[in-house]
Amino acid sequence: MAPLLTLGIPGSTIGAILLGVFLIHGIQIGPTLFLTDKELIYRLFACGMIGIAAYGLIGYFGATQVARLILKIPTNVLYPLIFLTSFVAAYSARGSMFDVTVMTIAGFVGWLMRKYDFNIAAFVISFVLAKGAEETFRQSMLMSDGGALVFVERPIAALFLAIGLAAMAFRVRSIWQEQKIAKGGLGDA
Repeated sequence: MAPLLTLGIPGSTIGAILLGVFLIHGIQIGPTLFLTDKELIYRLFACGMIGIAAYGLIGYFGATQVARLILKIPTNVLYPLIFLTSFVAAYSARGSMFDVTVMTIAGFVGWLMRKYDFNIAAFVISFVLAKGAEETFRQSMLMSDGGALVFVERPIAALFLAIGLAAMAFRVRSIWQEQKIAKGGLGDA
């Protein structure tokens, strides 16, 4: 919540969703929010405290009963109920089959992402940040007359770019090492 409110960058999936809600309602998130709309900040923190207290009470006293209730429902009844609720909710929002189609495609894409071990939280965060990143990229390219060197001319920008590339390189290297170990482990059996 802190990076979202202070910098306008969501730190989690919930933060990305909350950023989307703020943008829909025309609330500009960032450092100026603390100057322009202090009451909203106080309300958010108050709601957060109430939510934490309610979550603690409900979780402590009611989690076992809810879990027992859900476990009693057979999966061949529970899954169709979940699907039916999803379709009804998607249709009832605007009374449009287009919404149902979008929900179905998004569900299928989410299933594929889970099947192939994609990071869903990173996808949602990048989806929310993409519009702003694209606008800033275009502004930078216009200011530099189309030269891509504008991203490495300043030391701080070059440092952030190097850190990002190094992080990606280390991640690719660790994935290769994990695959190498997995292949080596299968060959020994």
